[in-house]
Amino acid sequence: MQWEYKVVNSKLKTKGFFVPEPDVNSFEANLNELGRQNWELVSCSAPTTSTWAGGSSHIQAVLKRPR
Repeated sequence: MQWEYKVVNSKLKTKGFFVPEPDVNSFEANLNELGRQNWELVSCSAPTTSTWAGGSSHIQAVLKRPR
């Protein structure tokens, strides 16, 4: 079986002064819509492409589905 892949980035909102927190509602809605399109989540991470606060500014999800 062959797969096609999709990479999705979701920005983080900031809660408090330095604690990044994902915009869970938007991210979840996006993943649910992709699931309806037969995309399956493979992995999820917060790449360390630093922000001024020293953390990640987004969450990156990798999805796959059969071709």
